[in-house]
Amino acid sequence: MSAPSTRPLLSLYRAIYAAGVTATLLVAGFGLWIGLSLRNWPVVLVSVAVVGLLVLAVSRRLTEFRSRRHLPGPKPSFFLGNMSDLLLHGHGGRHESLQALHDEYGPLVRFHAAWGSAPFVSLSYVSPNLLRKELDSHRRADRTVLSRSLMGMAGGELHQTHRQVIAPSMTFRGVSERGYVLKDVADRYVNKWKQVDEGYEGLQCDLRDWSVNCLSAFLFGDDWDVEADLHAYHRALSAIEEEVSFRAFHPFFVRWVFPGRRRRVRAAYHRVAAELGEVVTRREQRIPAACPAHGATAAAAAAAAGGDLLDRVTRAPWSPEDRVEELMSLILGGADPMSYVLSQALVMLSLDPHVQEKARKTVEASSSCAQEGDLGTDPYVRNIVYETLRMFPPVPFSAKFSDERAVVEQGMSIPPGTVIMWMKNAVGKNPEIFREAERFNPDRFDPERFPADGEKRNDTISSFLPFGAGPRHCVGNRLAEQQCIVLLTEILKNFHVVPLRHIKVQFHSTISVVPSAVPVRLVPR
Repeated sequence: MSAPSTRPLLSLYRAIYAAGVTATLLVAGFGLWIGLSLRNWPVVLVSVAVVGLLVLAVSRRLTEFRSRRHLPGPKPSFFLGNMSDLLLHGHGGRHESLQALHDEYGPLVRFHAAWGSAPFVSLSYVSPNLLRKELDSHRRADRTVLSRSLMGMAGGELHQTHRQVIAPSMTFRGVSERGYVLKDVADRYVNKWKQVDEGYEGLQCDLRDWSVNCLSAFLFGDDWDVEADLHAYHRALSAIEEEVSFRAFHPFFVRWVFPGRRRRVRAAYHRVAAELGEVVTRREQRIPAACPAHGATAAAAAAAAGGDLLDRVTRAPWSPEDRVEELMSLILGGADPMSYVLSQALVMLSLDPHVQEKARKTVEASSSCAQEGDLGTDPYVRNIVYETLRMFPPVPFSAKFSDERAVVEQGMSIPPGTVIMWMKNAVGKNPEIFREAERFNPDRFDPERFPADGEKRNDTISSFLPFGAGPRHCVGNRLAEQQCIVLLTEILKNFHVVPLRHIKVQFHSTISVVPSAVPVRLVPR
């Protein structure tokens, strides 16, 4: 049975499909009767063609079921496939439903989406097939909202040109050169937390503010308005994330069935676009594109001096809409995911004083050896971030798509046209991949622990790929890692992280996972 909140929704979808089929048959039958009565052969042909298209659509659906019967998974219904199984825990609990399916059917699970959408196969492991260049990311929902950005556009030349503009600012070197921005933003929040009392309940809100401010300050430099209304900004970003997530797993017609949702996401889009449009305008006014100093020579100088991504975007031969939407996609892709990673890392540190104290000692040792201007990044803190990503992936699933070639997994052939998804929650906690998978153990990512005899180890970030795989992997993965490491380092330097066991936390999954609270208290040292 589906969750109470989704039963009416599923019933509505069934009614829409049934009404569509019935109306098609009635109209075609009426047209056929009129055509034959009046000997109007064009009307007869059109009516027959409509019935033929309906029969073809039904036949394709049945063929879809038959061609994937050899793959393990729950039995689908004709109209909705396995949506009832997917939404068993509600729309925001899809990751829980998929985990339950993997527990029942094994490392590979087939499930069918609603009629008219591609079927899925979910994996509880990272397959080498996911790295194949001919497999593009599945972006059906993203392109309906963010079609001009890396999130929404299909792979190809245009995607490559956008990525070439963005990528240099996101390399390890590019992030390191502007690491002082991450440190400045982290210090601002650390100083705030030193002033709050024991009853402070705003940590979750602060972490979301930090993630937006950190990303924006890094990407936009001085042109980011630090006094922006971040709460309204968050609400707008969340509305866009929710709509993209909703469209990804629901029938194709949901864009038109719910006009209220459509109006809300449009309003949210325009709200964020207006904010980012002002950022772009401020930069263009400060350094006009027509200025000779804004050409290729200036570009090289800016890169050498550690210029920000906004410089590259304003120089790119894109339309204003392209610029704004690309910046929007970067904020959407990083804000909530990184606040979730930090919140879960703090929770796990609060529950394991041994790991917390070890991390604090390694941070202090790294800081004492750091040179002036060096962030003193500690490898153990990086391992904490990796371990948190393994156990609590902020984006629960990523998907690839092959239109032309079959893919072999677990000795079974997956037909072309199937979306291949790796369920990151299941991958990270798969005991066949990670030893003591349920245990929070940052030491598992320490390369010095790897055996010297060459035995293969799975305890690496490539075993669960939190930032995606292949040519479409997350362009901001270096930035995401570093901003988490910097803030976590400053927290360990300045606070003891204490658990609050009386707080009940609920999790909601959109593009990323969002917790309702962070059940920890930061006690100044």
